[in-house]
Amino acid sequence: MIVFLLIAAAGVNSLLMPVSPAGVQSGFAVARDAEAIFYNPAHFETDDAFRLNCYYNRFYLGMQSVALALSHKYRALDLGIGITNFDYGAMEWHPDYPTEDTLLDYSANDFVFMICGSLPISPQGRLGLAVKYVAENLYLYSDQAIAVDLSLAYHRDRLGFSFGCANLGSKLELNDDEVNLPARFSAGLSYQVSKVKVGLEGHYFVNRPGLEMALSAGSPVYRRLEVNAALRWRYHDPVFPAFGLALDFERTRLSYGVALYPYNFGLVNTLGLGFDF
Repeated sequence: MIVFLLIAAAGVNSLLMPVSPAGVQSGFAVARDAEAIFYNPAHFETDDAFRLNCYYNRFYLGMQSVALALSHKYRALDLGIGITNFDYGAMEWHPDYPTEDTLLDYSANDFVFMICGSLPISPQGRLGLAVKYVAENLYLYSDQAIAVDLSLAYHRDRLGFSFGCANLGSKLELNDDEVNLPARFSAGLSYQVSKVKVGLEGHYFVNRPGLEMALSAGSPVYRRLEVNAALRWRYHDPVFPAFGLALDFERTRLSYGVALYPYNFGLVNTLGLGFDF
């Protein structure tokens, strides 16, 4: 029974959780620069300087994650490396109510290493690809998989839209059971209205029934300060709000995001720091 519960919870579901502040909003539709490595590789663009971004995410019950992104341009090709580690914290398995005795304590984490590339295919179009090495460790069981994210984006004037797929790859094998990665197909739309940028996205999950939607709006409010707000909906859950702030200097960017997130993950706090060198 314990093994069954562990396997049922597997599948690197942390790939669906926000890696950075853009993820609590509509990351697929509006994420740019290094953050797009994790959400939409066709939106990933950088320059000749090396750029390092660090993110820390705090969830409830001790769950947390850290992520790093390093990016650099090579001729027309934008190259990036992303690393994430999601720690599920101190996991406990309990028998059914009414007893509350703990039968098992165990640790669990997900690790992802990815290489991302993006290049223009027309004056308004870009193609992006990210290849991922994925490892999951649950209790005494662990396995690795290879997955890809692929997306195509088109931008003209104030309008942009993109299509893509994420987490398509091999299965994990835990205790002789095969587990699918959380693969999904996505579509995103962005539109600039004066200083306000609006993002709308939708996701269809391949290996499980369900849809996910997000609507966001962001605008600069004072010099280098940008404010963002969003609404997210997933499966049969109610709509969840999100809020973000970003301070953008010449070579440094500081960002923060907070959200009430689906899957009953409670309050999510994300903090990001990026700089050029």
